[in-house]
Amino acid sequence: MVKTNKQLSARRQICAAIEHFHKKDYECAITLAGAAEGQVKEKTSRHLFRLIRNKFSADETNAFIHWMKHPSCPDTAEITEQEVVVTIIRAIQKFVGTYEATHVDFENFSQWAMQKGYLRRRRYRSPRSKGPKVGRRSLGISNGVWSLHGCS
Repeated sequence: MVKTNKQLSARRQICAAIEHFHKKDYECAITLAGAAEGQVKEKTSRHLFRLIRNKFSADETNAFIHWMKHPSCPDTAEITEQEVVVTIIRAIQKFVGTYEATHVDFENFSQWAMQKGYLRRRRYRSPRSKGPKVGRRSLGISNGVWSLHGCS
């Protein structure tokens, strides 16, 4: 038996998602990051998911998360690195915003995402830093990100 809680479970899922991402196990990474994001209570309406929802429908926003869970979706899909990065960043940002805690894997992944150009700067203020929270426009998301059709 393992005793756990939502915070520990979400942290482990995000860390595992990052590990799977680096192995190019994109399906596992999206599933784990989506599960972690889903179990963390929203503490703010400025969570990345809400910002994305201002521009995209719920189906578009969660297309690949739903594709992993539902048999009604198309049988095949092409998952880009960017899809996985956005899903993991959503989970990290919600976790840090809610629990005001971070993990070295979150910090390293965010740094990697900035170096690769997925983030212009970190989407959240690290609890270790005294700096200001970053603005809304930190993540450039193209209209082509959510493009899986026929899945709801």
